[in-house]
Amino acid sequence: MGERDQGDQRVRLMHKHLMRAFAGIACLWFGAFGAEAAGDAAIPKTIAYSAAPTAYFDEHASEVATIYDGFFFVLGDWDEGVRANVGLGPDSPAATDWMARAGKNLEHLRAAGVTENLLSVCFSETGAWPSPETLLSADHAAKLARHFGRLGEVARELGFRGVSIDVEYPYRRYSLDNPVYKYDGYTAEDLTAAADRQGRAVMGAVLYAFPEAVVWVLPGVLGDRPIERAFASAMLDVMAERDAPGGLHLGSERSYGLLDAVAQVAIPRSGDLAARALFQGKTLDYWKRRCTVAPGVWPLHMVETGSPDYPVRAWRDELAELRQQMQILRTVSKRYIWSFSGQPVWYPYSAELAQRYGLPKQDFDGAAEAIAGWHEVLRERKRSEDAGILKLARVVRQFDRGRLSAAELCSRFGTPGDWLILGPLGNPFTHPAFSAPSLGVSPLCLDAAVDGRDGLVRWFRYRNFNALGQVNLPAAFGWRGMDDCSALLATTVIARSARDGYLWIGWDDGVVVRFDGQTVFSHPQYPERGHGMVFKDRYDFEEHVPLKIPKGEHLLTVTSINAKGRWGVNLRIGDENGFPLDGVSFSVCSTI
Repeated sequence: MGERDQGDQRVRLMHKHLMRAFAGIACLWFGAFGAEAAGDAAIPKTIAYSAAPTAYFDEHASEVATIYDGFFFVLGDWDEGVRANVGLGPDSPAATDWMARAGKNLEHLRAAGVTENLLSVCFSETGAWPSPETLLSADHAAKLARHFGRLGEVARELGFRGVSIDVEYPYRRYSLDNPVYKYDGYTAEDLTAAADRQGRAVMGAVLYAFPEAVVWVLPGVLGDRPIERAFASAMLDVMAERDAPGGLHLGSERSYGLLDAVAQVAIPRSGDLAARALFQGKTLDYWKRRCTVAPGVWPLHMVETGSPDYPVRAWRDELAELRQQMQILRTVSKRYIWSFSGQPVWYPYSAELAQRYGLPKQDFDGAAEAIAGWHEVLRERKRSEDAGILKLARVVRQFDRGRLSAAELCSRFGTPGDWLILGPLGNPFTHPAFSAPSLGVSPLCLDAAVDGRDGLVRWFRYRNFNALGQVNLPAAFGWRGMDDCSALLATTVIARSARDGYLWIGWDDGVVVRFDGQTVFSHPQYPERGHGMVFKDRYDFEEHVPLKIPKGEHLLTVTSINAKGRWGVNLRIGDENGFPLDGVSFSVCSTI
């Protein structure tokens, strides 16, 4: 073989190896959701909440498969619902034929490709748990383990993909200052430690019966009130210790409203960001590898929300935004999307169906148009083609691959990942003497103690890690005693070059924003009936005002005022459409 032939062969071999390497990289890229168009196989699965056993699924499974990939089959609460519908063994048999009917449904649904079905239970708002009596009881922990073990056993036997645990309803008793806790012979630490033990017992029982189970938690929030946080974190710890292959998936309700497009891109990484603030070691590694946020879509929000602020309009307009929302979520969600509706929208009503299967008629104006339009959106299975959305999606992929930190991802979405916070301060309308009115105008003295509402307070660093721009101040202060107060937040805005942008802002109950000591937005007064953080029950940002940002570093401060209940502020710096500005970032290190 001549020298030229040998050289050509080396070139061909090198080309062959490069092509193989490129193919391998491409597979990893698509497998990690790295392309905006990875084919139908990469489209996130959509699961409908909720369903009960019905012969309709047996005879119309192929039609269902064109719109949904699975259903939440709801047993009821974890106690009586499990006992009545699936029983607890020979000494406590089921009182209904739920299992037989559900098992038949699942056979037909799986055969048609509807494979992502979940067996679902909830904690009842009126149930005994959590309370001192149930949290501090070994017998109650054993009861939880028995019931959830049965839940996992039935889910595996019937062919469910996994289980869903709805922890939402007792949320008031997740706060340590709820009146049910008298602290007579026990401490707050005793309560959270007990919630931790019971969370471990619940997940240990589920995985013992069903090691491969996909596990959902509703609603999908990490770092919520202390007792829920301890319970849910313990469940995740157990899954991490066992490297449970199904993963934990947070059914987020944050996307229920038709928020702005940037917020919709951010929601599917909300749990990933929160996990970096809350967990470490094996648990954080497990989250990164196995766990996801599943955004929830509420197709009937316009008629089911109950808010007088939600605009009622033509269904074609509402459906157009639902279509945009689903395209965005399909572009960035990792594994699942879910939909909620109080009325069943997985079938088009007809008198024949009602007579044959006993299915109720969906009772709202424009039901036929809305349901047909929603089914069309589901069948499309399209991703977003908007250039601004795809640009943000690429930023999300960089974060997924570890090339951006949590704080950097927030900056790329136009909002601080970290804040310096001072408080709780006095409410300027009710306790003006301790509201520190000059702070935020004069230079900050971060080492000084300040007379706050309840005594001396000092600045602390808060890892907010929320790319939506939402700062939940009760979470920052531990959920206790948050009525009738205020707080000061500070960060540094860093601009690589001078920019003309907009401050996008939402608030509850009052807010004043200053940039380099100058007031750029002021709405400290709040209406007597309160002010919601979600404008018109849809948007995070009620107002936006022009903001000139010179090159360099600039102090941004926010005074947030709370009268009662929910408390927080939503903030983003972006362009006239709300998209983040290139070359603008945030840092508390510069502020310090």
